Amino acid sequence: MKKRYDDLKQSAVRKTKELEIRLDSIRDLEQNAVDPTTLHNDATRLIRTLENRLDKALIKFNEARAVGETYDTIIKRLSDERVGFDGQIGTADRKLRQKEKDLDELVMMSHDAAAAKVRQSISHFPNPDTLFYRS
Repeated sequence: MKKRYDDLKQSAVRKTKELEIRLDSIRDLEQNAVDPTTLHNDATRLIRTLENRLDKALIKFNEARAVGETYDTIIKRLSDERVGFDGQIGTADRKLRQKEKDLDELVMMSHDAAAAKVRQSISHFPNPDTLFYRS
């Protein structure tokens, strides 16, 4: 029991010394501390002005970053759409060339049909050489 008492007493002495050290450091801090109300008014005003400017700059920066992210998203979407759009244009070009080829064939067929019609209508008329020839 005496040993326990001695251990507790030593612990109390150690903690007392530690407390005194901390109290000394608190007193030193209190002596070196400056009361903010005693600061020069112009300096405080300047600090507040600079803090306000910093806040405004941060707000503008965050807005600009958000706009930049929006534009990056738009650019990515447009790039993705461009790939698909190029394919659609290629397909449309091929279809257009095929349709032009079909049109040329139809025009040629139309000319051939018109020429055949003319030949057919001529063949219905009697031959002029035999018209005036009487035997």
